[in-house]
Amino acid sequence: MTKKEPVKFALLGAGTRGELDLGYFFLKHHKKIRYSAVAEPDSYRRRKFVKKFNIPEENAFSDYKDLLEKPKLADAILNALPCRMHYESTMAAMNARYDVLLEKPMAHTAAECIKLADTAKKLRRKLSIVFENRYNDIYQEMRAILDQKKIGQVIDLTCKEDIGYWHYVASYVRGIHSRADLGNSFMIAKGIHDMDLIYWLLDSRAKQISSFGNLAFFNEENAPEGSPEFCVEGCPVQEDCIFDALKQYYEPGRPKMPFKLLKNQKILGSLIDMIKEPRFRTFASMITRDLSKSNILKVLKESPHGKCVFHSDNGVTDHQTTSIEFENGITCSFSLSAFSVIWERDLHLRGTGGEILSRDFTGHLELRTFDPAEVKTQKIRYNGLHHGGGDGALLLDFAEAIRNTDPQASSMTQVENCLEGHLMALAAEEARLENKAVDMEKFRKRAEEEARALS
Repeated sequence: MTKKEPVKFALLGAGTRGELDLGYFFLKHHKKIRYSAVAEPDSYRRRKFVKKFNIPEENAFSDYKDLLEKPKLADAILNALPCRMHYESTMAAMNARYDVLLEKPMAHTAAECIKLADTAKKLRRKLSIVFENRYNDIYQEMRAILDQKKIGQVIDLTCKEDIGYWHYVASYVRGIHSRADLGNSFMIAKGIHDMDLIYWLLDSRAKQISSFGNLAFFNEENAPEGSPEFCVEGCPVQEDCIFDALKQYYEPGRPKMPFKLLKNQKILGSLIDMIKEPRFRTFASMITRDLSKSNILKVLKESPHGKCVFHSDNGVTDHQTTSIEFENGITCSFSLSAFSVIWERDLHLRGTGGEILSRDFTGHLELRTFDPAEVKTQKIRYNGLHHGGGDGALLLDFAEAIRNTDPQASSMTQVENCLEGHLMALAAEEARLENKAVDMEKFRKRAEEEARALS
């Protein structure tokens, strides 16, 4: 590979994340990164992907194992397969001599996470995790403030992620993360982003963790009288129900947000993207690529996305609070909630010389110092259409690490830097389920023993 050639990626799993969200940046930065192969079992998705990204037919496979059996078709793998397949497929990719950029979570058990990190080190593979928040402008600025010691020594941190009722309903009631018994707990599927961000900002391992939460609202007990299993079957409260699947996916097909809360978004860029790509305009793109009204209605009649939120086969918590004590003495309180208008993360870091407060979606970053007694506020525009904007920077950072011939070269989300966030999230869920405080030293030792036993 020359310096002028793009880094080539083989995509495992051409779902919305790999094809649309991250795929947007492959098209935008096509001179630097490019898809060269794909493995996707759905023939419709595979055909569309091949056409969209100009993939040679011989480089398109229905099974990722078939792709990995071929001589190397790319410089690296982008693994966007379903979470339950992450461990097995990434191990196979590394053994097939590929470096890997892996979607979160990298695995569903602490032992598997440790095994992946150990294998990457043993085989000298570059394995990075898609934690795009580290690359978002607001958190890059926050990290710079911490590095410059502008608030002194950090003593305490509060983190609150409100993911929006519409997002929770789409992903955690009707969507792919609805079942905790399949490994996709609320903490692992969503809270893991916050755990990684907290660890990255504080740069300390956790000492002990406790956590509490439950499924309080989206269950049969709260179903309106006479409500059917599917929204399209004529629900008596449909007109007033904010969770109605027809409103969410069919008409108007997008969440309702007050414009006042959107004013610090990167609106112009998002409008241009929505004009270029119709699927960015509607929530229905999460459930189907065919956006015809007749097809959307068909999907709502036949899939979980059309079910009443109170009659769905869901089981993850809809609110959860976690307390963490770190090895360096810092304490942290972290909460996840489904009950908000917008999807936003609030952070409050308190130090011996000041405070930092942020709200990412609304683009607010505030630095308060004790001496001199000052308050400095920044408006840092957020790109809600593209996970804040960090996805593109993450892809380019990983590509640069691949391009670098130095085996020590790595991206900001190299696996060994992302392992602790995974262990914290998994320990928090264990703490919640077993109603105990988890001793992280014992948790790690047990996980390391289990990792050594894995093949």
